[in-house]
Order: sequence, then C-alpha cells, then structure tokens
Amino acid sequence: MGFSEELNKSIKFGDKIEVISGAEKINCGGTFIKAEDHYLVWSNRSGDVLFTHLDRVTVKKV
Repeated sequence: MGFSEELNKSIKFGDKIEVISGAEKINCGGTFIKAEDHYLVWSNRSGDVLFTHLDRVTVKKV
C-alpha cells in the first residue's frame, strides 16, 4: 500500500490539518480533502483548493 493510501486511512475528508514544509507552515492549515498519486488535496482557510506534492511536507491532523 502506498503513502497516499496510508494517509487517507489516517486522515479523513473534512479533518483539520496543518501542512508543514521544513520548519514553516504552509498557510497555517486548512481542511483535508484527499491524498492521491503522492499529492495532498486540501483547502486552506480562504477556501482555495490546493494540490501539494507529498515529497517534502509533513501533514499534521489538528
């Protein structure tokens, strides 16, 4: 099972998340939509839908 599938098991649609790249937060968080093909699909607090490659980020459920 790949990383995207494992992430989808741990974090569900609508869960609040923080996306961290290195030591900095990307947009301070938002809402998880799904993970697919090594991409995180999520919505920030402004309602924008974002696609972030999972290679160098940490996704934290809050």
